[in-house]
Amino acid sequence: MTNHVIRRATISLLIVLAGVFGSAEFAARVLFPRFSHIQRRVVGDQQEVISLGPAAQHGPATVLVVGNSLLLYGLNYPRFTAALSPEIRPVRYAIENTNYLDWYYGLKGLFADGVRPSQVVVCLNLGQTLDRGILGDYSARHLFHGRDLLAVGQDAGLDNTKTSSLFFAHWSAFYADRVHIRNYILNISDPSYADVMNSLARVPPSFPPDDQAIQESRLRLRAIMKLCREYHVDFVFVVPPALKRRDELLARAGSLENVAVDIPVPLESLGPEYFLDGFHLNEKGAQVFTDALARDIKSRLAQVNPPGNETAQRSASGQ
Repeated sequence: MTNHVIRRATISLLIVLAGVFGSAEFAARVLFPRFSHIQRRVVGDQQEVISLGPAAQHGPATVLVVGNSLLLYGLNYPRFTAALSPEIRPVRYAIENTNYLDWYYGLKGLFADGVRPSQVVVCLNLGQTLDRGILGDYSARHLFHGRDLLAVGQDAGLDNTKTSSLFFAHWSAFYADRVHIRNYILNISDPSYADVMNSLARVPPSFPPDDQAIQESRLRLRAIMKLCREYHVDFVFVVPPALKRRDELLARAGSLENVAVDIPVPLESLGPEYFLDGFHLNEKGAQVFTDALARDIKSRLAQVNPPGNETAQRSASGQ
């Protein structure tokens, strides 16, 4: 009789736990994107990116622009789309707090899933390019391919516990998004406290000496360029506007590696009045950067795929 009671209690407990876990997963996958405009934007961007299969030979060129909050604030997406259409279809994919490794393995996963834009534009500054960190469980779910998780953990210097966490996050939306769900609740329940916590989380990047920074940047630019070439995708690295000139080291590294590093708006050419916080562009700064980037993309795609050059068009679309 006792064993029967224990068995029933165990089964009941398992049913309750399954219900709790199922409800949490449903909330993360379905409800959270409906309530959080940030999550809704990320999911929407992701769905649009997945639609970028091989470009049709006679269709518009496609440009995938990826980055973090510098891209999100710096790019006026509707203005950018209007400036490039109908000849070019741009798709933005911006996730805050991401760095180089997030997008290297993110692009690798997208390519493996059949995403084939005519051109990939990666928008990061020097500190984000050199940073060895990742956005952890969130990137494991929204950016990384399952078979790359061990390599991600190794490159990011994660221990076994943190690496195993990537695997849980890759398959579970609630586990991956739990921190962002908590932050969302905190932001709507106590905005002032959330602002203080966010300010404490901002740590200024520490840079190595210039020679070392150039060498490390060369390795990273070379790796992502090689990845794009494997899938016959044109690659451009874009440096966003900044109040200081140190990001020019990326241009020097790109020149040494024969990688296209574009600085649409010369560094230090925009004053503090074009920035929200000395780091992110405001609306006026975004207009300048958006127009300059659109011009540069048009010019580069015209060089890569000149009119009538069908061979180049097939190469860019992976055919």
